[in-house]
Amino acid sequence: MKQFVSSPDKNSNNLSGFSLVEAVLALGIFMLIAAVLVGALAYAVQSVQVAGANSRAMLLAEEGLEAARSLRDTSYSSLTAGTYGLTAAGVWALSGTSDNNGIFNRHLDVADSGSYTKIITSTVSYNTGLGTSTFSLTTQLTNWQRTIAALGGLLLYGDGTTSTKYRAYNTTLNNFGTEAAITANASGNTFVVRTSPLNQEAIAGFVTAAGVLNVLCYDGSWHQEWTTTVGGTGTTRRFDIAYETATGDALVLFSNNVGGSSSQLGYRTKAGNTGCGSANWSVNTNYSVLRTTGVIQWIKMAWDRRAGQNLIAAQWADANAGLSAMIWSGSSWGNEPSAVSDANLDFVTAAQDVDDFDLEYESVSGDLMMIWGTTVAANINGVRYRACTGGTATCTWGATSTPATFADDSVNLDLSANPNSDEMIFASIGTNQSDLQVGYWNGSAWTNSANTDTSAQIPVAGSELVATGWLISGATTRAIVVYNDSGTTGINYRQYNPTGNTWAPTNGSNPTVFVPAPVFANPQKHYQITTNPLSKDQLMFCTSDNASDLFCKRLVMNATPTFTWTNSDGAAIELSLPQSINSPYSFAWWRN
Repeated sequence: MKQFVSSPDKNSNNLSGFSLVEAVLALGIFMLIAAVLVGALAYAVQSVQVAGANSRAMLLAEEGLEAARSLRDTSYSSLTAGTYGLTAAGVWALSGTSDNNGIFNRHLDVADSGSYTKIITSTVSYNTGLGTSTFSLTTQLTNWQRTIAALGGLLLYGDGTTSTKYRAYNTTLNNFGTEAAITANASGNTFVVRTSPLNQEAIAGFVTAAGVLNVLCYDGSWHQEWTTTVGGTGTTRRFDIAYETATGDALVLFSNNVGGSSSQLGYRTKAGNTGCGSANWSVNTNYSVLRTTGVIQWIKMAWDRRAGQNLIAAQWADANAGLSAMIWSGSSWGNEPSAVSDANLDFVTAAQDVDDFDLEYESVSGDLMMIWGTTVAANINGVRYRACTGGTATCTWGATSTPATFADDSVNLDLSANPNSDEMIFASIGTNQSDLQVGYWNGSAWTNSANTDTSAQIPVAGSELVATGWLISGATTRAIVVYNDSGTTGINYRQYNPTGNTWAPTNGSNPTVFVPAPVFANPQKHYQITTNPLSKDQLMFCTSDNASDLFCKRLVMNATPTFTWTNSDGAAIELSLPQSINSPYSFAWWRN
């Protein structure tokens, strides 16, 4: 009989061995997953902590700027240049060089940017375990209390000495301060001063009798910036100054005193975030105009008032009686019209002996209007205009046009834009007749009146015997025209109501007259009106007269409207201007 001997089940032993390995492997995988989960959780916690620290740092930096604003409003003089920490015991105060809040260390850096502006940087440093991080915020603070309460504007002029003079105008007191000399080794015949839209800063320029342009900067004190030769003897104005509205960058455009086909103009710029100082200006850049070839004699610029815009328009006249224009985009010049706008600009006795063109931006649309006088015979409409529409640097130029109704030549003229709308007001006086004519632009069309006054003073070479402006008080808006009526020694003016399309006094009747103290010598020689951008119910009117005296008078309108003139000067501001024609002074209101 066969016997069977049993042996161990090989399959059974193999199964038992695999189960043990699998268990070990499973345990390892579990531990790995657990480690990953723990690491991810730790990273998530750390990320939340870092994000929280970043947010906290940003809040502390913002708090630093708010503290600086509070210090500025309480005591501007406490913000002296340096690095500080902060304490808050009821009120903010500067203390030490930094302050701590847990893991956060904060310091404020205070830097001067002119006499009335500070650059504040609030920096927070902190360590979350991943290394040190920093967060910074910067702002610019202006001594607004001094700006608004004490300062209204600046007036520059010459007195025949070797130093240009200036006076500060105080809006609250309605007077001009004591005359002071600007530290410079020359004095000018023609003047321009413009104020920054962002900073307590002004750029001024004057041309000497030797044809040298001197550029100055004011930040509480005057600084000589640079000079260049523009030619002439002060009988024409071969430069202008403007600020970009959005950036506050300053731009000076000037004649290079050369004719031909290239480099007739030059310009220099200064960034709005820099202060006074010659090192802050760009180098001179030449520009070749396309439509005129004579030496450029007269230059005017206008800036786009719209917030966020940096457009500036320039208009010029050359020795050949040619007129053209171009647009500054914020970085370069361009968009000169495809043809010269006029080749026969009007004059008194010889070409280019008078300024007879002007330009303005509409305040809402940003469309550009330029207007001028062309040579015509007696009793012929000599006014011409041209618009560039679209509100951009590449605006579209319209054709040269003749507005209806006017009946006379236009030798002395002025154009002003309503600061709140697209309206404009225009007035001119010719040499063929002693007639004043006025016009109103509603944003799309002209409404004009000829022979508004038939006894206006006839212009002479270099004169400017008419000026325009706007006054706004609540819901009441009026345009103002001031002009030299023949034989009078006071201020002759008319006011226009755009709502009712009416002039007061009515056309053809005698003007309203304010009798100043003292009275002006007759005839007057150069008129200027500037509306206060911070209080649009008031304007400043300045004039030079036949005795080389300088006067400035303020006009205020209330909502009634009632018009009130005052002798802001108290007496003649200057009795010996170096000349009485061609911008022998310049006044500008502060804009912030």
